Amino acid sequence: MTMENSEMRIVARHMAEAPVNIQAILADLGIEYEEIPLDEASGSITRRGETFTVTVNSLESPNRKRFTAAHELAHYLFHRDLMGDGQKMHRHVDKLFNGSKQSDDGIFNRDHEVQANRIAAQIIMPKPLVEEKFAEIKDLAKLAETFRVSKSAMEIRCKGLGLIP
Repeated sequence: MTMENSEMRIVARHMAEAPVNIQAILADLGIEYEEIPLDEASGSITRRGETFTVTVNSLESPNRKRFTAAHELAHYLFHRDLMGDGQKMHRHVDKLFNGSKQSDDGIFNRDHEVQANRIAAQIIMPKPLVEEKFAEIKDLAKLAETFRVSKSAMEIRCKGLGLIP
């Protein structure tokens, strides 16, 4: 598991206000960001030497693109050591969810994907900020709008934080 304290400080600095600016986090970490049409994929993270690129599917909704970028950021923060030594290109693609199992690309397994989803939710919907905004805004749809996430994502996060049953 790879993550430096300086990187976490960069991420934390951006988690102070909603909506969290994922593209600014990526830029501050020196990670390239691109949106292009992808067939059957939500996004990917690619390593070329010491350079990383997060790619998201430009055909998806703005909220989905934000979550995908956060998911790929989580892979960078916690799993990039699995992407080789930087001597050759390594790419991990996150398939669109269709009820089937994520294909194994030899880099990340299901546990890595679950962890990346959990971390993405924590980055995009930080606990202190969600609790603070929930105290002001009890409506889940408005809260989701504030964080630029789907209502279902906000509901899952609020349940996980014990804010709603």
